[in-house]
Amino acid sequence: MNYKTTKITFTIPLEGSDNYRRQECVEQIAQLIDQYFGTEIEDVTRINDLVDQEIVASWRRERDNQVEINGGSK
Repeated sequence: MNYKTTKITFTIPLEGSDNYRRQECVEQIAQLIDQYFGTEIEDVTRINDLVDQEIVASWRRERDNQVEINGGSK
């Protein structure tokens, strides 16, 4: 099947505070959902919560993997 598509590009900030980069990420996710589904998301609270949860889960996985690599806790 052939589908009509639109190319979307984002500028990803590599510098700035964690809060700034998180807010940019949340805003871009909202814009992406708007593009895919023709919506106009105004309240990004749930997207922000999701991004926060995923970041924390990633940090925990990294920490747990590091503990396994180092042979567990002492």
